[in-house]
Amino acid sequence: MMFFSRSAWFLTAALVLAPACAALADTIDVVGARSVLVQHYQKVAKLYRRFNALPAEDRAGLSLHVVGREQPDDKPLHSTGLHLQTQNGAIPLTHAGSDDMVFPLSDALWQENPPLMATLQPDHYIRFIFQIAITPPQQDGFTNAQATHWLKQMDNCVEDVVGFVFAFLMPDAHKLTLTLAPHSQLLVTEAGQNRTLFDNTAGTAADYTIRPQDYAADATFHSTQPLERVVIKLPVQIHADMKRKAA
Repeated sequence: MMFFSRSAWFLTAALVLAPACAALADTIDVVGARSVLVQHYQKVAKLYRRFNALPAEDRAGLSLHVVGREQPDDKPLHSTGLHLQTQNGAIPLTHAGSDDMVFPLSDALWQENPPLMATLQPDHYIRFIFQIAITPPQQDGFTNAQATHWLKQMDNCVEDVVGFVFAFLMPDAHKLTLTLAPHSQLLVTEAGQNRTLFDNTAGTAADYTIRPQDYAADATFHSTQPLERVVIKLPVQIHADMKRKAA
């Protein structure tokens, strides 16, 4: 389901079959995927521009993140080789170790409107999920009042883009997903009492989701190491698929 014209949350794409085959010898054929067109710059940039055009007070401290995976094998975004093919050369839109799309915004690229290219097999596509990331004033924690304010900002952003009815359905389902560093703990303080919410004993980062409305209004959340990420999880999984475009 695509809503790009109304909400700007979805990207549009179509399907094209264009496998690359190379015969290296009389008896050996090597078949592989080649870089194919999946979208054009303006279609994607419009999403970011719409978010950046929201009132400053609604998006202060918030940023739009577009996270992708190659499907149906659920491979990292980096495996797709997603890039802009500009007049001055290729601009990668991914980096190893992260599924965030790294998308440059500039008037020059808008005017050029270069194609987005990816290395995809005919039956593969990129599934993107949209998230709102938060930059807390303190890296190791925040108050419940701050969390409530962020969620209200997100309400305003959604209402501005999608409409009041959709935003009205969301408040009771608001969640924050915190990415904790390896070997760190998340604690909450309520009525002067501390308790551990999550103990990440692993050697890798781990996510923990909280609903601020489940805690006291004066609660504070604190991590023993800086939080790697704070993301607002929408109750509706807003996504879009980017596929090989038809010729």
